[in-house]
Amino acid sequence: MDFYLNVYFMLGLLNLQTITVYTSNMGKIVENSACTFLKSKCPGTPGWDDFLILECIQSDSSIILDDSCQHIVWSHTRSLLDNNYIQQITSSVCENDIRNLNCKVDAAAGTYLKCIATNRDDITSFLKECGKAIDDFGCGRLNINSSSQANTIICLQDHFSQIEEDQIHFCRKFPPGSGKVFKCLMQHYDEHLTDKCRNHLLRRQRMISEDYRISRGLMRACKEDIRKAHCRRQTSDDKSIRLAQVLLCLENLIKNGTRIDSECEAEMRDHRKILMEDYRVSPEIVDGCSYDIKRFCNDLEVGGKTLHCLMEHARGKNSKKRIKDTCMRALEQVIKESDAAEDWRVDPVLYESCFHVVKIACKGLTGGDARIMTCLMDNIGEEVMTEECEDALIQIQYFVARDFKLDTQLFKACKEDAKSMCKADSDWENPNKQNPERDPLVLPCLYRNAFHEDTELKLKPKCFEQIKRVMRQRALSVDLNPKIEEDCLEDLAMSCFDKTAKGEELLCLQNNMDKLQQQCKASIINYTESEAEHIELNPYVMKNCKEVMENICKDELDNENGDVMNCLISHKNDVVVKNNNRCRLSIEHFQLISLKDIRFSYKFKIACKPYAIRFCQNEKTKAGVVSCLSEKIVNDTMQGLKSDIQKDCRQQLKAQLFQQRESIDYDPKLAKACENDIRNFCSAVPHGSAQILECLQSTTKQLSEPCQIELFKVKKEEITDNSVDYALITMCADTIEQFCPKYEQEHVLDCLKKHKDETGFNKKCRLVVIHRIIEQNSDYRLNPSLQENCKLDIRKFCGDIISEEKPDKELNGKVIKCLRKSFRQSRLTNKCEKEMVGILRERALDLRLNPLLRAVCKDELDTICKIESDEDDGKAEECLKASFLNRKIPTVACQEEVANLIEESQADINTDPLLQQACALDILKYCSDIPQGSGRHIKCLKVVMTDKSKDLAPECISMFKKRIEMYRNADALVAPESLEQLYTQVIGSPVKHYFFFVILMVIGTIFVIGIFCGRVSRRHMIIKNK
Repeated sequence: MDFYLNVYFMLGLLNLQTITVYTSNMGKIVENSACTFLKSKCPGTPGWDDFLILECIQSDSSIILDDSCQHIVWSHTRSLLDNNYIQQITSSVCENDIRNLNCKVDAAAGTYLKCIATNRDDITSFLKECGKAIDDFGCGRLNINSSSQANTIICLQDHFSQIEEDQIHFCRKFPPGSGKVFKCLMQHYDEHLTDKCRNHLLRRQRMISEDYRISRGLMRACKEDIRKAHCRRQTSDDKSIRLAQVLLCLENLIKNGTRIDSECEAEMRDHRKILMEDYRVSPEIVDGCSYDIKRFCNDLEVGGKTLHCLMEHARGKNSKKRIKDTCMRALEQVIKESDAAEDWRVDPVLYESCFHVVKIACKGLTGGDARIMTCLMDNIGEEVMTEECEDALIQIQYFVARDFKLDTQLFKACKEDAKSMCKADSDWENPNKQNPERDPLVLPCLYRNAFHEDTELKLKPKCFEQIKRVMRQRALSVDLNPKIEEDCLEDLAMSCFDKTAKGEELLCLQNNMDKLQQQCKASIINYTESEAEHIELNPYVMKNCKEVMENICKDELDNENGDVMNCLISHKNDVVVKNNNRCRLSIEHFQLISLKDIRFSYKFKIACKPYAIRFCQNEKTKAGVVSCLSEKIVNDTMQGLKSDIQKDCRQQLKAQLFQQRESIDYDPKLAKACENDIRNFCSAVPHGSAQILECLQSTTKQLSEPCQIELFKVKKEEITDNSVDYALITMCADTIEQFCPKYEQEHVLDCLKKHKDETGFNKKCRLVVIHRIIEQNSDYRLNPSLQENCKLDIRKFCGDIISEEKPDKELNGKVIKCLRKSFRQSRLTNKCEKEMVGILRERALDLRLNPLLRAVCKDELDTICKIESDEDDGKAEECLKASFLNRKIPTVACQEEVANLIEESQADINTDPLLQQACALDILKYCSDIPQGSGRHIKCLKVVMTDKSKDLAPECISMFKKRIEMYRNADALVAPESLEQLYTQVIGSPVKHYFFFVILMVIGTIFVIGIFCGRVSRRHMIIKNK
């Protein structure tokens, strides 16, 4: 019986399609109650065909039949050997040959089959039908004694038995002929299959690749869909049709929205997997990549790993380590044919590398429609992502990024927009297309239209979301940005060869933007410009600041136009950001990059571009444009002109200046000018929180001239608009809210100055305010109020000082000193005099506001007047005045400066706050009707003190007497600057009678000489007249 079944098998080997489903008059074997258990032993047998059931029983030794079932099987086997049935199944392919054999149908049962088998060497169609199999397996055999092909058939049987061994071991539950044995063996391909079995499987894969019809499963499941889609007519006129052609045709059907049978989809996935499992199945890879495989991947096992090795070398930055163009095209074709980006299960390397990642990060998602691929891309950089998975994923995405159609979700959402706006083909695959390939150009076109101002040209919402998703995911690597990779290949090799971590290459290119070749620089500028507008394009900020954005910038997350980045920058010094160092560094990196070009700050670009073109044509960087425009505004403000720069630009300019003030690194021009000064005076000071700037301002006189010039510009900007003064605004935030809530931040310093001595005023804020007052007193241009109220006096009395100095150089208190001199002489206008009184009064109460006094009286302050606290409330100046009175000040320069202070207090009592405080009630009582200034209140108190009918307060009398003595000493030391001062000084002198005597002697001498000269001249005239 086994002999006849083996013969039956050989007949089936000739052409499997000739054996029809057999059903005897007794019904099917499995329908008999004694043999129903065979359904569980041979699951999935098509139609429960008796022949396939018999094949299952024969191949599976574990199946044990009882006597009753054995009889049923024996009976059905005998029926299968019926002469009439054998004639029926053989006549379709062997009709002419069998007719010549003269085998009798009406002979005993089984004799007809035996006759055919005995004379099978005379069946010529055997060579025709089995020629390809004989060639593939190398089974051509010769029989010396006859022309019999028995040895050839034995070879074919031998090959089948080699597969059968592994089939029994790994796939015994799948009956032969079910179409599932091949799939089962392929699943165990990487396990311990025999080499012969693997070779047979590979050979079969190649055969299927060459002609899809060899795959019974695909033929059976997709027959109807292939017919409906006209795949055979679309692909080729040849009798054999490549698997890839059919897969592309069916995939095109799916991508265009047509549903196909689920079994067909499953078969397609299995056959797409064949293409990714072994490169040897794809003729284009074997032909186009043989050189590169030997060169780069020769030591790897065959299969999917070789394909991924080639993919890795497709994106090498070193041209010598990249695959050839022919191999690149072959890889592109295989990726498209397998549609590897649509279902991660198709790629065995990706599946193995990412299995555990998917299990955790993509739990609940099913394969297909690129769902898992999207999930994996979104998890790059997360803790769950492994390096192996990321590498395999990027290798696939490298090719997906270069063909719009390979991104399933993107194509589905955007195919209509791509067709209408970018002239893309509406079909996913069109074999008859004659036009040049436009797929690489479609995605850049969609990018351009994603944020188009014209609503009619904007993308549909579903397409817009997919574009944002693609932009976000492909920002992870240069490899996923074809334009940048192509334009910057040489720059990557030259400047960024050591940046191998994911994403480091793009950062490197941005950091070296000035050194890049023109084409690469243009691409990086365009990308960074988009990055500034759309936060999702910045993978580092998205990764490192995710929680921060959700907490403090949630209102801006749905906005574009750089709103999220502006929010992060404004909150950069919040505790939540400071605690996240990676987020803070990501923000600061973008701030530094944005300094390189005005286009890298979206809102600033939109608001200020026209003014940058108009006023700052020579500036190349954003930092230069910011400096240029701010200087324009400051100059206009100081000259009392209305600025040409409109409010929108001024607001953005303020924001940029505020950022610059935070760190010296954000102001390249200032940093370069003060490089040596920072090293000499501020090397230990941190760069953040405007600390370097404050350090430089505190050592202004010691700085180099270039640094002083740039620093003076900064001071002018901060004084003109206090809202850009980073230290003031941040240090005084709570104080401003408490004391100046209704004040505009542009002029908030004036408010803070008024309240700085009040209880509850923040000490750190007070220190900053005092520093600003010192700066204002160092140059009249830094004091808008003084400049406004004293402009006539400055022009009149101090014009020569201004004309002698450079306009961009700080005057270091020279104009203030000039105004003090005129103040002592009571020559200032009322407005200017009041302004000077305020300045001098502040100085008297806080020694820090008088740097000149601190400098010339340093030794006296250290030895005689040891004031421990900086907030001396006028005690330091009072100590110096007392020392001056007691003649304890040895330094001449200090004596002169203290004498000037006393002279100023004599000109206006308000410049002497301690005396004014002691005598406040008496001034109110006796001198309230007398105008302030020109020493009137001092004179009033002198008169009152000499009037016995009026009494001054004891404290006032005591201090005033000391002041009168001080005035005398100061007058003696200070040279008189007018006749009035000379008269006052002489009258107040204890030796005034001596002066009067000398004056009388001089007048008398002149009178005597006049009389004598008059007589002589008169005598001469008389003589002449005679």
